[in-house]
Amino acid sequence: MSRSRSILDQRWPSVACWTIVAAVLTGAAIGREPAVAIYLVSFVYYGLYWYAFAWGVDSFGVFKRDAMLLKAVSVAALACVYLQAPPDVLSLGTIALGILLNARAAAVLGIDRTYYGHELGGLPARHITEFPYSLMSHPMIVGNVMAFGGTLLNPAFRADWWPLATLHVVLNLGLLAMERAGPRRRPAIRLAGLLVLAVTAATATVAAGHDPDSSRLSQGTS
Repeated sequence: MSRSRSILDQRWPSVACWTIVAAVLTGAAIGREPAVAIYLVSFVYYGLYWYAFAWGVDSFGVFKRDAMLLKAVSVAALACVYLQAPPDVLSLGTIALGILLNARAAAVLGIDRTYYGHELGGLPARHITEFPYSLMSHPMIVGNVMAFGGTLLNPAFRADWWPLATLHVVLNLGLLAMERAGPRRRPAIRLAGLLVLAVTAATATVAAGHDPDSSRLSQGTS
């Protein structure tokens, strides 16, 4: 019994996140509201990051796996609607630069440190001076902002989905603030993160519900 409880304690944030994703997708399928699913599954992984940073994790491996998978779901949701818009060279170029910057930073850090291995996994502190850390302190956040913000340079995508990309940019800036605050300020992070995620959920729900062109998800963007 104690062993089962220990496993459950390690995995309950994982179960909670995937239950939310499953519930959103099921509800959207039943109600035939794909925009609702796109908006809501896009931001679950930010909640996982916040929870882990604010309360810690029992299993770093479980957290890392779920963070990677949930971020993949989020990026896939954004790509699903972005790729329906006509191509825009400036937008695609900015997104590519952001992805390359992010990928280079992750390669320098290593996969564990990319997912808060120092803060959550017990890895020792390490001062990194390789590019792009030789130029900036948080290149992964900068890369994310460039990539998500770059989608807004596409006029067709921006017209229908600007709240989606804007929320991604805002939440990445929130992650930056959380990282700079550090684990020692967990009480403040808990409160601030809860408020930010509540506002995000409300904003995403309103944006999805009032999107007059959400039906075009299944028809393509003209």
